[in-house]
Amino acid sequence: MKHIFATLLFAFLTQVGWTQLPDGSISPDFTATDLSGQEHDLYSLLDSGYQVILDFSATWCGPCWTYHTSGVLDELYEAHGPSGTNTLRVFFIEGDDNTTQADLEGTTGASQGDWITGTSYPIIDNGGNIFADFECTYYPTIYTVCPNKILTQSGQAGIVGHEALLNSGTCTPASLPNDALLMDYVGQTSTCGDNPAALSVRLMNNGLDTLTTCTIQVSKVLPFNQSEVLGSTDWQGELGTYDYTTVDLLDVTIDSETLFVFEVISEDDNEGNNTTQGSVTASEEVANNLEVRMKTDGAPEQLGWSITDGTGSVVASVLPGSENLESTTEYVWDVTLPELGCYTLTLMDEGGDGLFNLATSMDGVGFLEVNSTDGETILDQDWFYQELDAFSEVTFDLEVTQVTSVEELGVLSNVTLFPNPASSWVTLAYGSTKAGKAQLVVRNVTGQEVIHRDLGVMSAGNHRHLLDVGFLDAGTYLLELRVADTIHSMILLHP
Repeated sequence: MKHIFATLLFAFLTQVGWTQLPDGSISPDFTATDLSGQEHDLYSLLDSGYQVILDFSATWCGPCWTYHTSGVLDELYEAHGPSGTNTLRVFFIEGDDNTTQADLEGTTGASQGDWITGTSYPIIDNGGNIFADFECTYYPTIYTVCPNKILTQSGQAGIVGHEALLNSGTCTPASLPNDALLMDYVGQTSTCGDNPAALSVRLMNNGLDTLTTCTIQVSKVLPFNQSEVLGSTDWQGELGTYDYTTVDLLDVTIDSETLFVFEVISEDDNEGNNTTQGSVTASEEVANNLEVRMKTDGAPEQLGWSITDGTGSVVASVLPGSENLESTTEYVWDVTLPELGCYTLTLMDEGGDGLFNLATSMDGVGFLEVNSTDGETILDQDWFYQELDAFSEVTFDLEVTQVTSVEELGVLSNVTLFPNPASSWVTLAYGSTKAGKAQLVVRNVTGQEVIHRDLGVMSAGNHRHLLDVGFLDAGTYLLELRVADTIHSMILLHP
């Protein structure tokens, strides 16, 4: 049997709509008033050289209470706050606006206890808008924000862990004349076929003098702790203190997942913040007749997936709420990508909590798999969603490098669409090896459904359907035929 080959790329940073702000992000600003009536402005504190820890919690949250009563943040505030070295500010931010003053005082059954008594640092109530600005999705979320406005999710670390971050070269206030800081990797995280990956990083001036030149070296990490220098880039510009810019580096061709190290090698007064890392995932050849397999969590109406081509047009999809999916149930969809090129598979969750829902007990963990129709597993990410339970969108890239004939599709065979292009009427003909409920859907390039026809339960055998397309606007459409558990997609041209 002739195979169709596809390329799978794990594209995790820029192509993924994470709901938490990733480490290295520039912190949002906020102005808020604490329980004592004092107003605090985050950027004013940072501009004054303070480091800031933000504890987003809720009074009903058990893990929040456990960490709060551990005394870690109180001890840090006493050692480094106004009564100590005066380099740190800490804020408790109640992120659930439905809670009350009584909840904070611990006098209601919905609260874990008295959050106010004994807390030495400021408490900000009704911080739901700040919680949203920082794109938090769970409690507690604890960020450390450095004077350069770069944030890190420090989490429920102990005193030693927090102090290690506060004392690091990336978080101390600007104090040296010449200090170039590499913030993070912002280049491509995946490649399609043999196309090279464009590498780039964010550069910040963490020094007191204006930064005008910087040389950044690119190295590839090899096995056994070895590395290979690929080249360097000389940047020229003008950055004031804490200003930052994106520096485009090299275009590199890779043949497997590759880790790169980026390092400032020009003269610099602080070597503690001169490096950052980034990885790029290359393609693998896999069979292209795809089987998308998903197990839902406790909120199946929030879940969906779509496959788009290189122009962003949807070629196959199950959008959230479009099908009557049941909770903690496994579903399978067969998809055939229509032609050569790059495609993107996107897993969607409107709730933002991922394929993980404790409301359905231990069976609440869902998964996503993609298999070829000959049984090869292309993508098996059930472990991924158990590890990371918060997302709104996760994407993976597919590249079709060879197209099979429709006679080899399995359940559906001899699928034809004629005439095509079609100006008024088009005939869809196909054969099916088994009986099942049939449905015909036509979508425009934005994924909007413009034709939907339920064909009833079709018997095994050959079938024809006549479809009126004369009312459609001129353009390119995706015709999707579903029979039993099989989906076949075809491009329909309407002049």
